[in-house]
Amino acid sequence: MSNRKRNLTHKERNILVLNLTDEACLADKQTNASQWHFNHAGTLSAAYKALESFPCQIAIAIIDLPHQQVVLRAIELLSARQPGLLWLAISLDSPKKMDNLCFCFTDYFLDFHHLPIDWQRLNHTLGHLCGMAQLNERWSKEQTTHQSKSFFFGESKVMQTLRDNLYKIAKSDETVLIGGETGTGKGLCANLIHSLSSRKNGPFITVNCGALPPTLIHSELFGHEKGAFTGADRQYIGRIERANKGTLFLDEIGDLSLELQINLLQFLEEHYIERIGGQKTTEVDCRIIFATHVNLENAVEEGKFREDLFYRINIIQIELPSLREHKQDIPLLAQDYLTKLAPPNRQFQFHQDALLAMTNYQWPGNVRELKNRIQRAIIMTESDIITEANLGIKFACSANDDSDVVDLAQHRTEIDTELLLAAIKRNNHNISAAARELNISRTTFYRLIKKCKIKL
Repeated sequence: MSNRKRNLTHKERNILVLNLTDEACLADKQTNASQWHFNHAGTLSAAYKALESFPCQIAIAIIDLPHQQVVLRAIELLSARQPGLLWLAISLDSPKKMDNLCFCFTDYFLDFHHLPIDWQRLNHTLGHLCGMAQLNERWSKEQTTHQSKSFFFGESKVMQTLRDNLYKIAKSDETVLIGGETGTGKGLCANLIHSLSSRKNGPFITVNCGALPPTLIHSELFGHEKGAFTGADRQYIGRIERANKGTLFLDEIGDLSLELQINLLQFLEEHYIERIGGQKTTEVDCRIIFATHVNLENAVEEGKFREDLFYRINIIQIELPSLREHKQDIPLLAQDYLTKLAPPNRQFQFHQDALLAMTNYQWPGNVRELKNRIQRAIIMTESDIITEANLGIKFACSANDDSDVVDLAQHRTEIDTELLLAAIKRNNHNISAAARELNISRTTFYRLIKKCKIKL
């Protein structure tokens, strides 16, 4: 068996070396004698090709102060293309200059080295990262299985039907349109379809079309070239291109402007994109899953959504049930969340009045609200018994009662505030760590801080 084939079959021995600097590094003859296979990439596109040709779990970034921003941006793009990639930094700067880089190291790297390379220490570090990568891969598979079981929890007929349909849909490669009320789990459903599909080893890229400003969404989706417009100081790879060989999830597709709907329709037909300011097209192979909480047929009649795009994306349609439609599953779902969200070494149980309140409540926020209220209850309770008061449910409400909708919005803000403050405190005001604990991005964390008017 050739060295190339052996390296391809043992991805834990392949190491991506991202070197966007002018300094030659890891080109020493000792690399040939080491147990690792270093795949050098001097550009972002070369790094993409290296990951496709030599699957790996570990990457090394050569970094210095002049190239700091471009290197970190490249790491973000590569990590989006291949989640779970573990990064090690090799700094070209002296330890005295490291102060200007250290602020970002814990967000991007698990360890760092200086020149000249201490090969014995580097081999030890890479071996440690290799072990961590294998553990991560095993944990990720277990999480996907557990997540699937959690989402499929339910003995009701509606959940059994959903479970059967999702397995069927995952086996195909067609576009999917997911409908349902806010909080029913459309994003989780899309993620599960991806994880059960043949594209599960590719990237899963999410775009919330309703959350991005209209002036930025075109660039976010399709990318742009350097100098394409004022402020475009470097090339930007769009979300569609990042989803190559994987799945693109476009949430709240009904909020997309008519102009962008034309561009999206063209991509769906041709599978090519053109970055803003670009002169060439790029082929992208990805499956697209759409989601919306609005009725697109009504939006077509009102002239807010293109009819041709609607029929193009409406190949496989699935409607997620509201929690009100399968209330008999609430005890199972609630117990699962209670087990998963509880701190280590603590066990909680629901008081009978809490179970009764959850069954009678109308859940306008659906499964998302159920999870948030249980998380709130764990924080607020002073014992191991979760009560109705801990959940913040004082009475059953009608989904059509406007006054209750206003109360719900207030409760959501209160719940978010408590969760954020508790996470910030537990992580000693380290925002990145707090965001990771809550399984949200730093951008989302800061947006919630602003929404809840929390002063850091």
